[in-house]
Amino acid sequence: MTKGSRAMDRGNGRSMKSTPDEPVDIESSTVFGAIEEAGDDQAADGVPPARQGSARYVLGVDGLTLVTLDPRRSRRDPFLSARREARGQEKRLGELLIELGFLKPEDLARILDMQINLGPERPRQRFGAIARELGLVTAWQVDLALARQFHLPALAPSSPIHAPELLAAYQPNHSVVEVLRGVRERICQTWLDVKRPRAAGGSGPSAGGNAIAIVSAQRGEGRSFITANLAITFAQCGRRTLLVDADLRHPRQHELFRVDGRVGLSTLLAGRSGADSVTHIVAMRDLYVMRAGPIPPNSQDLLARPEFGRLLAIAEEQFDVVLVDTPAWSDGPDAETVCRRTRAAALVVRADQTAASAAQDFVATLRAAQCQMLGLVFNR
Repeated sequence: MTKGSRAMDRGNGRSMKSTPDEPVDIESSTVFGAIEEAGDDQAADGVPPARQGSARYVLGVDGLTLVTLDPRRSRRDPFLSARREARGQEKRLGELLIELGFLKPEDLARILDMQINLGPERPRQRFGAIARELGLVTAWQVDLALARQFHLPALAPSSPIHAPELLAAYQPNHSVVEVLRGVRERICQTWLDVKRPRAAGGSGPSAGGNAIAIVSAQRGEGRSFITANLAITFAQCGRRTLLVDADLRHPRQHELFRVDGRVGLSTLLAGRSGADSVTHIVAMRDLYVMRAGPIPPNSQDLLARPEFGRLLAIAEEQFDVVLVDTPAWSDGPDAETVCRRTRAAALVVRADQTAASAAQDFVATLRAAQCQMLGLVFNR
């Protein structure tokens, strides 16, 4: 549990501290008992597009192609083998700063000269620190170059490719992102990296899988924001990730990633689209997004179709992580329907907004639906 984590208030109807619409800070609380107790193909500068393979296989439902994947980048490949071909891995920091346009070639000699000729009274300084001291680069420019050097997909703050709310892409060292990395690791430990069949005669769900629903009891609790940034953190650690926007009532992922929302999950389940339902986020090498598509008049009916279950089953075979953004429980039974398919969920609650009684009732409903609660993210 992260430092300062809090359990949900047990008081009937009591709510938790309010904040502006976009989260400025979050805390996570593991649910290994906490809930029980509390009741585009354009690449960013310097980011390489995915390698194109001649031999490819497809991910589809009932003959509909969703996305083509390169078998040479199978999720079973060793992590390091995929990193050896990473662009920029062997480049020095100065080369990357020049490549990104943050440093001029003539500045390189000036920095190196100062680094070599520092007096004995001063300890040897790193290249980035000297460049900042000379006023040649800013802190975020050095951080971005370091991210490229260590193959951490990240974008410059000035990049217009995605919405600025994607902190994990634009500010990977942000405190919110650090908390989400902790959430990511707990999800890995309790679900993604666990494969246990249901106990004989047991009534609980089988443990382990690749699909997780991100849920909330009410709207405005930051669920879509957290889902998007959590998906980026999974992709940044080398896990091929599919983000499915199953909020067919108030979708947001197409706005956050600034992709075409005219087709997506709704049109796919209605048999009106195929491969164009999924977008590869080129700047995030291992991230794919399935948009929600147009808002249908029968969202719960579409999600209850067998095709949605088959879609998730196929996605779990081809991706390391499948994160599903859901509508708020207060909007209808859609989230419960999704959680029956994923069999696992993480709950987002917001301070002074989430009614404790509503959250407790929601958790009880999901448990009755054989869904394992993995944890909660406390958004304050």
